Amino acid sequence: MSSQLLRLARMGGMASTAAAAAQPELPVDILEEIFLRLDDAADLVRVSAVCASFHRLIFNGNFLHHFRSLHRPPILGFLFDCHGKDTGFSFYPIELPHRSASAARALARAADFSISSFLEPIPYYWHVRDVRDGRILLSRHNASHNWWSFFEYLMVYDPLHCRRVQIPPIPDDLMTTMVSNKVRRGFDPFLVPAALDKDNLSFQVMCNMVCQHNVETLLYSSVTQEWHGVASISTASCKRLNPHCQEERYYARGCFYWVSNVETRMLVLDMLEMRFSMVDLPPGSEGRDKAVVEIMEDRVGLLILGDNTLDLYSTLRDIADHAKDWRHDHRIRLLDDYFWSFAGGVVEGYTLLVGLRQDECKVWESCHHKEPAPNAHYFTLEVESFVVKQLCVLKIGIAHPNFLYASFPPPFAPPRI
Repeated sequence: MSSQLLRLARMGGMASTAAAAAQPELPVDILEEIFLRLDDAADLVRVSAVCASFHRLIFNGNFLHHFRSLHRPPILGFLFDCHGKDTGFSFYPIELPHRSASAARALARAADFSISSFLEPIPYYWHVRDVRDGRILLSRHNASHNWWSFFEYLMVYDPLHCRRVQIPPIPDDLMTTMVSNKVRRGFDPFLVPAALDKDNLSFQVMCNMVCQHNVETLLYSSVTQEWHGVASISTASCKRLNPHCQEERYYARGCFYWVSNVETRMLVLDMLEMRFSMVDLPPGSEGRDKAVVEIMEDRVGLLILGDNTLDLYSTLRDIADHAKDWRHDHRIRLLDDYFWSFAGGVVEGYTLLVGLRQDECKVWESCHHKEPAPNAHYFTLEVESFVVKQLCVLKIGIAHPNFLYASFPPPFAPPRI
């Protein structure tokens, strides 16, 4: 499809040359419709080099805004923690034969993922807490407290344009409330998805804090530059919030979801009503790795990893009222003889799967980790098509992907801050 559109575009470009002056040129609105159907930004770069008129049309702000509103940004790599480095994280671009490999290389050259150029040397690492809409949410422990301090410095960073915003501290009145409620564990800070206008420079940051008797949710807006308490739920009604239990956070259809492998329910925050609820999971999902995904407009999906299988369940969008109506939609088989898990969250319709060969893991464990660590095989899963593609192979302990990173490549990505 893209190759046919490129040929049409070149025909339009040739019509504007002196050699083909007698031929009628394609109208601008027709060219725009052709270019908008190119789903790869790299193709736009090639088309823009055909002639000056194409270049002017493509790099017009209105056209780029329209293009970004119609197409999802491609997955260009992932961010992972770098133990032993001052910056705390790094970027790994995807490689060939992936379609977006050239765009990933362009992003790696143009962006600053080191953050060392503007942060003074400090003994505390900055770590990635969330990635969304081209922004990275970073945190580090407050140096004035002990290293286990619940209250951290937060910063929102645009790596492509090297822009950053330091989030102000939580005000004393809210802080006092947290401390008086006996915080049981630290921040869970995360970015709120951008509005329908993805080119908006404003942003919001939320954070959950689990206290002795309730879970408090705070919201920061870059417009008002203030923190506010927006939601709360008692810990008695969400017993699954065990401080020793790791929950993964997902966003789909206007709600945030916190899912644990060992629980039969998940915590849901409705962003429209700012209301918490607990939702039952499909029978048999306890002990399985799970991920919440967006599928059809009126349904929310749940991916469940089994023994070399991946199942998709779904329920209606108003999940709190239809939690018992889970429907099994699809199943695929994964490679045998692997241990499978999710990694990197769900970004722009993709999630990351990691597979460890069972025989390599058994040898490694039998020698008490004295032999070289086994390889971790990373795959992207496109939720809509259920197509699995290998991304890369890394040694365990060298890097652990924390977040998939999606972005339009330069020069098509607008500033995000």
